[in-house]
Amino acid sequence: MLAAILCAGIGLAMPATIDAVAQEAPVGAGAATVTGGRIAGDMESTRVFFDLDRKVDISSFYMSGPDRIVIDAPALLFRFAVPDPLEPRGLVSFRQFGAITRERSRIVLSLAEPARITAIAMDEVEPGKQYRLVIDLAKSTREEFTAMLERQRELVGASGAVVTKGDRVRKPVPAKKEGRFTVVVDPGHGGIDSGAVGKNGTEEKNLTLALGKLMKSKIAQSGPYDVLMTREEDVFMSLRDRVAFFRQNSADLVISIHADSLRLSQFRGASIYTLSETASDRLSHELAEMENMADIVGGLAASTKDDEVRGILAEFTSRETDRFSMAFSSTLVNELGKGIQLVKNPQRHAAFAVLKAPEVPGVLLEMGYLSNEEDEKLLLDSKWQDTTASLVAAAVDNFFKPRLPD
Repeated sequence: MLAAILCAGIGLAMPATIDAVAQEAPVGAGAATVTGGRIAGDMESTRVFFDLDRKVDISSFYMSGPDRIVIDAPALLFRFAVPDPLEPRGLVSFRQFGAITRERSRIVLSLAEPARITAIAMDEVEPGKQYRLVIDLAKSTREEFTAMLERQRELVGASGAVVTKGDRVRKPVPAKKEGRFTVVVDPGHGGIDSGAVGKNGTEEKNLTLALGKLMKSKIAQSGPYDVLMTREEDVFMSLRDRVAFFRQNSADLVISIHADSLRLSQFRGASIYTLSETASDRLSHELAEMENMADIVGGLAASTKDDEVRGILAEFTSRETDRFSMAFSSTLVNELGKGIQLVKNPQRHAAFAVLKAPEVPGVLLEMGYLSNEEDEKLLLDSKWQDTTASLVAAAVDNFFKPRLPD
């Protein structure tokens, strides 16, 4: 049983996303290529396999809340010959795979029932040219799964690995200058976490990164602003790391960019969300629930209630922060309304984890919804992107104007 917990030295890693057919090269250089894959079996035993062009090293571990099997490896490039070959079935209820740092990738297999790894093998299909990674799973009991987790904790801690933004060291944060403001643009999702996927295959993580770079440029040109981005590449960054980034850089304003999917496909247009423990409506609540799953999708432990507890000082701070966030939300609505379509009642609120830094004002900007085909087309339009970025920059300038020196 223990051998199933930590398997290494045979090979794998992978960037890709939940429904991707193909993907650009990961950040890591010299990545192996995955050309195919499949999930087969039933609720008693399930086999997951991937075809690769070379051997790579892997490690695996178990997680709970929800039950998952996580496999880490160096970066891989996915080039599937058949679209979406990894349909979940049997003991695998959901699967996600992709980059977690510049040089590492991760596969997350969510389990329909408690299960254990009975074997991992790297078979040589064609010497020096094709290899097949095979992962065999067997149904387990809740008691057995809990025992495996306990044994794993004794050996390697709460999980077999920790995801960090990793693999590059950021420059020390310079001291803030009077009359200058730090704005953080936060492109949602990334790496293993593709976010929403449109009907035409558009991935949210790519849209948010493209528009984030455009916003950074426009905002930096509009005034005395030091503009930072939480990610400038297709890598995974946890919600906790994003919030820590805001605080470490003493951000004066955060704009988190998204383009989600909703169950109502007719729902379209931009909307702006601020933080509130109580959602303004049911759709906002559902959206926050989906966004707050990002760490679990990336193979991290679920947040505990202790993570959300604020001290008395933080509560006082957050009241002022909430006022600034609402003020920027109003300014952003006014500016965006001049050039792009907004949803009805565009100012909304919900308990978004990414906005929970108590001293940092921020909004979550839904540029549109990939569940709507018209929105998907607009989100990909370069003219629309340029207009939107310019309007956001204008809103930032109007927000800080009263605090700028004469």
